[in-house]
Amino acid sequence: MRDDEPKFTAAGASILAVAPESVEAVQRYLQKNPTAYPILSDNEHAAFDAYDVVSRAMSLGQRPAVFVIDSKGIVRFDSVGTQQWQIPSNEKVLGEVTGLAEGLSA
Repeated sequence: MRDDEPKFTAAGASILAVAPESVEAVQRYLQKNPTAYPILSDNEHAAFDAYDVVSRAMSLGQRPAVFVIDSKGIVRFDSVGTQQWQIPSNEKVLGEVTGLAEGLSA
């Protein structure tokens, strides 16, 4: 999403990443990989548990997940994979965001 962040912003979306790491680990990552959007630490896995993104036997770590959440906090799209390559394309997620924005303006 980092590469297409301007497209998401133009569609009225905000990107927020959540990492199952400590604040220090997130800061180290951001020093080497700056982003235009925030990456939050979820070292206690509260968000991961709430959205059922915890590790499973079939995954080799945290499961990749993407959620589109509207301004009222309602999940309008979700994709949770078992492997890191199982994430929807930026185009797919942008289509969901655009569709949501069009539905709100109608």
